[in-house]
Amino acid sequence: MSKEEQLEMREILNKALKDSYHKMIDLKKKLGQTVIIADKNGMPIEVSAEEAERIAHARS
Repeated sequence: MSKEEQLEMREILNKALKDSYHKMIDLKKKLGQTVIIADKNGMPIEVSAEEAERIAHARS
């Protein structure tokens, strides 16, 4: 597999991961559930799905 093919595959996978994360957040928002994420120190924290969405948008 060439470098170009590897980069293309990586871009496809990254997009798929982002899409699935956003779908999961949307579903959890509709159900009123929380999400476990890592804080800046790598420690797990529980936040609302709305807050997780805000954090995800700020990071991208």
